[in-house]
Amino acid sequence: MVPSPAVAAARFTIANFVTSIQVKADASLVVREDVTFEFQGAHAGVYRAIPVRYERAGLDFALRLDGIGVYDEASRPLRQEIAYSGRYVRIKAWVPDATDTKKIVTFVYRVRRGLLRFEDHDELYWNATGDEWEVPIQHAEVYVNTPAGVSDKEVRTAAYTGPRGAAAQDFRTDRVGGYLRITATRPLRPREGMTVVVGWPPGHIGRPSALAEARWFVGDNWPLALPLVALGFGWLVWWAYGRDPAARSVKPEYEPPPGLIPAEAGALVDEKAQPREVLATIVDLAVRGYLHIEQITTAFGQPDFMFKRLKPIGGDPNLTDFELFVLAKVFSTDWTLNMRLLSEVRRDYDNVFPPIRDRLYRLMVADGLFPSSPARMRQDWMIPGALLLVAAFVLPRYWPSRFDVYGITLPIAIGASGLVLLGWSRAMAHRSWRGVQVLAQVRGFQEFLERAEKDRLERMPGDTLHRFLPWAISLGVTERWIFNFDGVKVDAPGWYTGSAPFSLDSYHSGLTLFGRNTTEAILTSRTGGFASGTSGFTSGSSGSGGRAGGGSGGGGGGTF
Repeated sequence: MVPSPAVAAARFTIANFVTSIQVKADASLVVREDVTFEFQGAHAGVYRAIPVRYERAGLDFALRLDGIGVYDEASRPLRQEIAYSGRYVRIKAWVPDATDTKKIVTFVYRVRRGLLRFEDHDELYWNATGDEWEVPIQHAEVYVNTPAGVSDKEVRTAAYTGPRGAAAQDFRTDRVGGYLRITATRPLRPREGMTVVVGWPPGHIGRPSALAEARWFVGDNWPLALPLVALGFGWLVWWAYGRDPAARSVKPEYEPPPGLIPAEAGALVDEKAQPREVLATIVDLAVRGYLHIEQITTAFGQPDFMFKRLKPIGGDPNLTDFELFVLAKVFSTDWTLNMRLLSEVRRDYDNVFPPIRDRLYRLMVADGLFPSSPARMRQDWMIPGALLLVAAFVLPRYWPSRFDVYGITLPIAIGASGLVLLGWSRAMAHRSWRGVQVLAQVRGFQEFLERAEKDRLERMPGDTLHRFLPWAISLGVTERWIFNFDGVKVDAPGWYTGSAPFSLDSYHSGLTLFGRNTTEAILTSRTGGFASGTSGFTSGSSGSGGRAGGGSGGGGGGTF
């Protein structure tokens, strides 16, 4: 729709802007603005936009406006609409016969929390005209009453004129009856205003009760409570459901828990399956005679590893479904293959880690170590947390304008709540009662692997190093376990052939290379990318000027 020429040409100026501020004994303010509009062209009415939310000391602070009314020069109420848009209250009033004429429109409202409190004085710091008018203000003056019992010598007065942040002081002050009159000594240009500052000794006006102040503070800053609510809710759920049952004391164990495979032990300790659990499974299968692993050098001079299958695995009751699944990943489900290079496993993009991880979780749930998959328990909190983070960016574009009053505080609070839920997701996976009992045994065995005494190792069979190596890999103590055997007679490994004669150093070096290459192979994505992972072998001014950040009032307006 194209506006008519008359509407398009309609303009106005402000001939007078007279503000009267009454400081009441209860610390509220009654503000009256008598604004003389000179209409040029046809207008339906006027509007006034007053900011009601500010930032003080890093927190959101809101004025309390009520009793809003708009009147004509005969004190008759005008038709009006009041809306809260963003950080403003917008007052819209229809003015009859506003065509090429001069009209006085009076805005009246009461303000709570409009005074500033200091140790040595109370202060009114008020942007009396606003600095967002797009037209000049030919004349501006402000009337302020001082509290009863305060002498003129005790009153301090200042004023600032100009655009936002300016510190010009083009004003004069005099007394008119019981009021201070502060008058601008020059016209105010578009987007200029006048801020007045009046201070007096404390104790002459009342203060809101502590309960009222607390209620207002919560109302102003309730979005900041959202992360605290998320934190408290997460704690309650964790206390009720996320904690492990009472654990028994840990004592040294010299054998791994019966009925458990190494991969389960590592995931039970961390409540999370990692690539080293797959490495431990491959090594365990080799130690048990299902595979032989040999380090070779390719035609290009690069190290590689050859997997040789040594015996049939179909129908073997000693193999778990998880171990069969890992073997299928190694040999690409082709059970006619007896040999395969690790580099070939890496090129097979179907060999991704997530399905192996999920199969391990299912095994642990079936064995009664977890009530449900740890990944699922974490996802139940990660998904809402991620959605809140997305909502923090998306919702401000679509939510009702009444939420704009909280500015950036509300989306930040929503995003912070999402981060809290993501943090809680790490703690929500929990073990079953049986899992806690088995965990104590695993911890005891881990202590043995880390601190085994040489005299005990000397009395153990010569293959002990290799037999317990998969457990050391899964529990992240490989290096400690291997070098506990320094000076102890150890059998050469039957499951592994390295590139150099057997020694603890060459054994550790070869296993480290094997671990790094295998981790890369099982973490290769379908697009050939490499997913993140670790090697399994590593253990005051108001609008018109004055002091920055201070003051209230301000805003602007226009016609429609």
